[in-house]
Amino acid sequence: MAYTSGSTILDDDYNIFVTGNASGTGDDNTANINTVWGVGTGNKGYGQAGTLSPVSVGATITATQWTSLLNRISTLANHQGSTITSITNPTTGDVIEAYAALNSNLTTVFNNRLNAAGNGTDITAGGSVSGTTAWYIEAKTTTTITFGSANEARYFFNSGGIIQLTPIRSGTNNTKSTDWNTLATEVGTIAFTNGSSSVISGQTYTGTDKLGGSGTVSSIASTTGFYDLTPGGSEISIFKQFTDTSPYTANFIEVGVALNSASDELTFTMTFRDDATDTKEDQNAPTPNPQTLDQVQGTTGCTHVVRPPSTTYISNSWGTPTISGTIAYTS
Repeated sequence: MAYTSGSTILDDDYNIFVTGNASGTGDDNTANINTVWGVGTGNKGYGQAGTLSPVSVGATITATQWTSLLNRISTLANHQGSTITSITNPTTGDVIEAYAALNSNLTTVFNNRLNAAGNGTDITAGGSVSGTTAWYIEAKTTTTITFGSANEARYFFNSGGIIQLTPIRSGTNNTKSTDWNTLATEVGTIAFTNGSSSVISGQTYTGTDKLGGSGTVSSIASTTGFYDLTPGGSEISIFKQFTDTSPYTANFIEVGVALNSASDELTFTMTFRDDATDTKEDQNAPTPNPQTLDQVQGTTGCTHVVRPPSTTYISNSWGTPTISGTIAYTS
């Protein structure tokens, strides 16, 4: 008998809600509780312990099992910030009948699985990568964010994790350096998430997003996130913005990312590329000598923030990602 309002819930119905199929063996492609709560696959799964057990053929569904199912859906909805219809938990001795809202509630928390109502505490240790070496052509930060395993990386992004990159620039000793400061401010913050449209702490993300800043973006891989990267593949560019001030309009900041073959490390680069025409000698000096009008001076770099999911309704299954990076120059 199909699951309909007013009918008594059957073991097949219960198993589908819990695991995705009537046999209870699991089907991650069908809306169910365990796929979102447990290990799941791909962009499904928070990595939580205590998945609900299926029942055997012909078994009677108890009030306790029914209550566990309803409570688990409520917990998922709370973590996501999803709105669902309230269903009263049964008590021992009740005849457990189907509720019309159950299917829609389950569909909601399954479809909204990449949303998160809040975030945890930012991880910043090792995230500030910068230097004060003067340069003419390029400064480039390379930063690796390492997870304990491929699954921990999955759980991080599935549960609402965000990685943010913000350019660092200071020093106003010449016009070009000042213009680089302006470009860094215009870039704002680049946020990297799972790669699907999701709402995290009230902000909508699509994969790669620019937060704040100004100016005109040259390119942004807006729908590219963690799940769009090829394990062991080459770095891809996810953001690029040129300065809008003449004569420096050839200068740009670019962000790239690559995923290692084990899918547990993300490497981000931020390139400050100076392609504007330079004059490296001051012809007005008594003796021609290297001058500083075209040399980028001051501090250049990038701040990386790993913003983990909230643990208000789920536990930490993603560990503590680490951040380490370097900066290199081309003079």
